[in-house]
Amino acid sequence: MRENVFIASKTDKRDRDGSLREIEKSLKRLKTDYLDLWQIHHLKNIEEVERAAASDGVLKALIEMKEQGVVKNLGFTGHDHPDALLSMMKKYPFDTVLMPINAGDVHMEKSFINDVVTEANWKRMGIIGMKVFSQGFMFHPDGITTAWEPLIYALSQNISTIIVGCDTAEQLEENVAIVKRFQKLTNYQQTEIEKRTESYLERSNFFRREFGGYESKDKLEDPFSI
Repeated sequence: MRENVFIASKTDKRDRDGSLREIEKSLKRLKTDYLDLWQIHHLKNIEEVERAAASDGVLKALIEMKEQGVVKNLGFTGHDHPDALLSMMKKYPFDTVLMPINAGDVHMEKSFINDVVTEANWKRMGIIGMKVFSQGFMFHPDGITTAWEPLIYALSQNISTIIVGCDTAEQLEENVAIVKRFQKLTNYQQTEIEKRTESYLERSNFFRREFGGYESKDKLEDPFSI
């Protein structure tokens, strides 16, 4: 069974020793002796990147585990600001990057889609999209109203795959049905979907540093309940 499953995990530690303790616990809980992908979780800014890449930083642990065969691929994640991810790419030839991919992102001055995706593709990295629904805040009665729009928009970008959170089995089934019928959107269709998010950028990008990060989530109201 193990060889048919791709297991990805993360560490939110920024030091070598703390990260090694984490992966040891993860391997025991998962009852496996290797991970297919190990990622540095949620790099917020340049300072965290520098700490992670220091001689005693988490990157040291990642490299050691890959050299020992405990980990097959190395990656990192982030959603606060594109600059942190662009900076981390320069520290090591990573295999993957996990970042926000949604229709509201392109309106930001520094965009994950326009800036990070381009660089990651040039480096031939696997690109994993997240925040596709922005935890539901992507939806708005005056903007995006269906699951089809954000899902197909994200998959139409030059990326490898997306991860999507679900609250119910029904949502999962709907997402699978949409993806099974996937056809890449034209540039015109993508632009039309992007336009629908222009009036509520703080909702679709609530997790970004510009809008207060996750602290802003509690301040947002569900427009469908108004």
